[in-house]
Amino acid sequence: EDCQPTWSRAQFLDAFELEEGHRVVVCVAQFIPRKGHTDLLAAWPEVLKDCPQARLVLFGQGPDEQSIRAQVARTGIESSVRLAGFRNDLRHFLGQADVLVHPALKEGLGICLLEAQAAGLAIVAARAGGIPEAVAEGNSALLVPPRDPRALARALMQLLADEAMCVRMGAAGIAHVSGLFSPAAMVSGNLAVYRELLGQ
Repeated sequence: EDCQPTWSRAQFLDAFELEEGHRVVVCVAQFIPRKGHTDLLAAWPEVLKDCPQARLVLFGQGPDEQSIRAQVARTGIESSVRLAGFRNDLRHFLGQADVLVHPALKEGLGICLLEAQAAGLAIVAARAGGIPEAVAEGNSALLVPPRDPRALARALMQLLADEAMCVRMGAAGIAHVSGLFSPAAMVSGNLAVYRELLGQ
């Protein structure tokens, strides 16, 4: 599936009240406890200290929205955080962000990780559930322990400080996903499963 953005960077910045020069981190996840927003928001002030032009855009909805808003207000980070609600047109603009962060404590496959890689985004994620299988650790993504805001902050700061690294990881993500989901890879994956089932 084509995940290259159809929006220009200017359209993207305009839609979410961002400015040229902002380094944009996006998180795409339901507002529920296991997605790790609490840890992300705990890490964010440290990221801002290091990179004042960082902006965090949270895409999603769910029962935790009020507590997320309260944490943002309590931490004094309102000016750098956007709660952008649920969007079903992410693929049109996801690739215009700089980094995708996914601090989940539990996760199946993490579809947003595949979409972000296909869109050429560098990723910072927690090493939880199926996440290590969805990304190429060290190439397309930096993985950190779950429930570790300090490690999350450090990984984000590393990427935000190094635009060339972001670009390199974005390109590695595109290659990783096309390798995982190319027809040839799907066929050989299916054949391996059949062989195992048939005991060959």
